[in-house]
Amino acid sequence: MKPISEPTNKDRAGWASNALAIFTAETFSGDHPDSMHRDDLECAIGDLISDLLHLAQQKNFDPQTILEQANAHFNFELLLDE
Repeated sequence: MKPISEPTNKDRAGWASNALAIFTAETFSGDHPDSMHRDDLECAIGDLISDLLHLAQQKNFDPQTILEQANAHFNFELLLDE
């Protein structure tokens, strides 16, 4: 049996890119992130994060806590690539 390896930050970025592609298909005139201008891509990423926080709030989570946890996870995962 093949051992299960931990995901890399490249894997994580790929998952995020897939989610962003679905988001921009509905919100940015169907533009795909790979073909968007840098400024539009930055805006789309921020909009997706913002919309996820709206979802969190509607589900009775604290958006600030989620942001803090996400930032901590991000910084820890950066260390794994060193």
